[in-house]
Amino acid sequence: MADPTVQRFGSADTCNFRMRRRAGVYGGRGAYIGHDPAGRACYSNQQSAILLTGGARSLKGSLVIPWLVDGRIGGDHGHDHIVMTDFKGQDGAVSALQVRQGRHGYYFNPRRQRGLPFHRFAALGHLCGSSSTLIPDAMVFAENWTPETDPKAAYFQRMAQKINIAIAVTMARTIGTVMLPALADKVSALGDLTDEWLSFQYDISQQPEPQISEVATLLERVQAGEFQGGGWDGIRGELVKSYSCLLDPCLREALSPPFDFSFDRLTSGDTGPCLVSIMEELEYAETSGAIIRTLLSTAMLHKRRHISARPQFWVLQEISNIGAWPFAESLATIGAGYGIRPAYIVQSTQQLDNLKKGASTIIPNSCGTQIYIGTRSVAQADIIRRQLGRMSVDYVDPASVERAEAARARALMGAAFGHADVLSSMMEARHQTRMAQQTVQMGRDLRGIDEILNEPNGKAFVFMPGVLEKPAYLTIKPYWQRRDLAGAYLGDPFHNEPGTVEIATRFGQRMRKVITEPAPRAVHDWPQYRETGTFSYVRGFRP
Repeated sequence: MADPTVQRFGSADTCNFRMRRRAGVYGGRGAYIGHDPAGRACYSNQQSAILLTGGARSLKGSLVIPWLVDGRIGGDHGHDHIVMTDFKGQDGAVSALQVRQGRHGYYFNPRRQRGLPFHRFAALGHLCGSSSTLIPDAMVFAENWTPETDPKAAYFQRMAQKINIAIAVTMARTIGTVMLPALADKVSALGDLTDEWLSFQYDISQQPEPQISEVATLLERVQAGEFQGGGWDGIRGELVKSYSCLLDPCLREALSPPFDFSFDRLTSGDTGPCLVSIMEELEYAETSGAIIRTLLSTAMLHKRRHISARPQFWVLQEISNIGAWPFAESLATIGAGYGIRPAYIVQSTQQLDNLKKGASTIIPNSCGTQIYIGTRSVAQADIIRRQLGRMSVDYVDPASVERAEAARARALMGAAFGHADVLSSMMEARHQTRMAQQTVQMGRDLRGIDEILNEPNGKAFVFMPGVLEKPAYLTIKPYWQRRDLAGAYLGDPFHNEPGTVEIATRFGQRMRKVITEPAPRAVHDWPQYRETGTFSYVRGFRP
């Protein structure tokens, strides 16, 4: 610790090589966090969550893509499962060469973006009549499907959750399973007088839990005209609004059987590593948020019940777009305890409040690695400024120097012309000479707001409290300029001509052709190749 008498305003600084080496960032495994001034790659191999904050066009992708393709995510046990959200389909297209890491790829891709596979997901496969945890699982589903977002609407949202639980539990016990499209159809018929609905309403009334069977009583009052007006309209409105996304035939198809994937696959003891990509067009992310929240929550529940299963690394790209998600905080705070390491990727920490009120404070506090790159807002820059801290600066004050030199000259002149005692004048002159060389200490921020805002793209501040003694100031190298990643990724659909990819070679940057051919026998039945029977790779880098 710095001596406060020597650096009384603070000892803030960026870490040096010895500090980074003691922290183990050169271990070669974990999540890539940047290159040091000597060009050595640094990694974060903790279990705790990651927060990556960066504005648009700030090279965030050059951190994310290596996480997906460089094979370093995972320890001695092998590669971790990866679960990622990919609203633009960009990361999924670039990282499609998962065969190099032995990962099976499953893509929730209802819009069939970027030529990636289309797989059908069992979003609620764990809700079945034989499950001993059916009731609490249904409660978790309802809480994440219709979260409480507004105190004024809290009553309607809680009642919507209650009805949702009743319908889901009754379906599980009478049909055996619960599927989102069928659940949406039941909600759309809520309170009707058709024979089909009245039969299902009777099934609700026969459930042994009073909190569920009383929903049937409520619906009978509605049908009898005893419970009308704003109360019932508000409850039904919350439910109908939450299920409106399942009017979309693309989403219904992706959530209907025959299923290609269920999240229990990630917790099976004999399952190799998988990449699960949850894709949705960005403009639909908010309206489809309930589905994305459900998929992530289902994955989280499975892993919590199988802690010893293969660890998972979650890449939550632009996660704030999915709306309120009650699990967001607990994933950061206790996720590491059951084997999930999430990486929250946002443009500003303030966006985390979209997930839950106060999350912009709680989630960063739970992230063992925080990376800030390409800051665009003054508010975000001020947060980084305060995290970086203050330093003590020694400087020579020109005005003080000028006064001391003038006093020294007067003392020497007094001695020379006999106007003063020679000995006293020489002592005064010597004293003023020392005063002219005296430094003054002042405090200043390690980086001011303007300096943070004007940092060039590719420069990142990395905080690893308890691991790195001081924050690291690292360079993010574009992934397409890294020779060690050449051949590990395919072309970016937004920046490369179709069928081409840019890679780094010993002769500099080159464009290479992407070869597409029938999948080899060894992998032709892998889920990512099953639909088309073909696989793609970079010429000269055949897996």
